[in-house]
Amino acid sequence: MKNYAFKQATGTIDFTLTNDYMFRAVLERNQKVLKALICSLLHLEPSIIRSVEITNPITLGDCKEDKDFILDIHVALNDDTDINLEMQVKRQSYWTERSLSYLCRTFDRLTEGENYDEAKAAIHIGILDFTPFPAIPEFYASHKLMNVKNHHIYSSKFILNVLDLTQIDIATEEDKAYRIDYWARLFKAQTWEDIKMVAEKDENLCEASESLYMLNTDDITRQKCRARQEQLIREEKMKRKINTLTSENATLTYENETLTQENEALKKLLEANNISY
Repeated sequence: MKNYAFKQATGTIDFTLTNDYMFRAVLERNQKVLKALICSLLHLEPSIIRSVEITNPITLGDCKEDKDFILDIHVALNDDTDINLEMQVKRQSYWTERSLSYLCRTFDRLTEGENYDEAKAAIHIGILDFTPFPAIPEFYASHKLMNVKNHHIYSSKFILNVLDLTQIDIATEEDKAYRIDYWARLFKAQTWEDIKMVAEKDENLCEASESLYMLNTDDITRQKCRARQEQLIREEKMKRKINTLTSENATLTYENETLTQENEALKKLLEANNISY
């Protein structure tokens, strides 16, 4: 650990790596960390990576409104693979459809005049703080198009990976061999003591931790991280309000239908007894 101040840090981390603005800020600040994370998640040796670049960078800390920021990260790997990397801690009931949409956009980037065989491999990596398929929990999963009869892979250029931060305890030996469980613990760490314990024996995790520490001391980055947290809180409140209104509307609709049925029944009863109404 090179940073003396970081080595002395104690207590709660104000803005952890599960804050998607902080997650992006750390990876934009430190390409070594970006490369190491990609190697871990894609099971690659560092020597295989000739180039890795974020192709949709933001100016960290500029004065744009937070809604203008695209917080999923587009990464070009070796000029032959496009990666969409996303930190998502808020439970999404429509995660499957959302991730497929992102993956399709990542793949469909041929320009006019290019041949289909020039299409780059597309990989969407979702880092989630919830379990997308509760009936079949898995720490790290990779999905490809596959023939359902003989399991033949239709194409290795269309891949969707999911890292579930809530399932670290069921990481496989392969996950551990690529230290994906260490990255997950780094993302989930809530205190500087926890993060140093995870990072102390790995140079890349230490680099990520020191970048996290430095950005937690930067006033503008802190403002952006706080604004992002507040935005998510507002969205959650709005979602609850919409759900409440939808439920109330359904109740009113049911009550109205019941009254209508009762009125019709009363009308028929009066008619049967020749009573005017």
